[in-house]
Amino acid sequence: MKIKFLLLLFLLSCSFQNKKEISYNYKNEYWTNDFDEIELVMSYALNSKDYHKMLQMNNIEKIDFLDKYWELLDPVQNTSNNELLEELNNRVLESKELFSGFDGGLLSDRAKIYIIYGPPNNKYKASIDNYELITWHYKTGYEFNFISDSFGRYKLKN
Repeated sequence: MKIKFLLLLFLLSCSFQNKKEISYNYKNEYWTNDFDEIELVMSYALNSKDYHKMLQMNNIEKIDFLDKYWELLDPVQNTSNNELLEELNNRVLESKELFSGFDGGLLSDRAKIYIIYGPPNNKYKASIDNYELITWHYKTGYEFNFISDSFGRYKLKN
């Protein structure tokens, strides 16, 4: 049973990796051309009103919306690059590397927190009843606890 489950996971991961990326003409530089992945990360980055507004648009409108959104948030308007979008791009790329595999990649709780808040200032590990608990602490006072499940994934416990 366990071998069948692992084989199914492997086949599913292969099918996602072989998905064709559609190239869009963005004004801004994003970490990928895979629009589904951009939409997923925007579900973390946008407030719920803007995200639901974006979901009602066709893909061309979504691209225009995102380009305008990030232009408005550019902290230094007189430069050619958008520092805030660059930070998001870096966090997403780091998350893809750090939390790939069984943890679920960008869909994982740790990736979501990492993308929103960045790398934690302190990390702690503990064992509780045969489960591993990882605590991320931020200078802002935020603290997130992730507990491992029986499949090796970490779920947000807060």
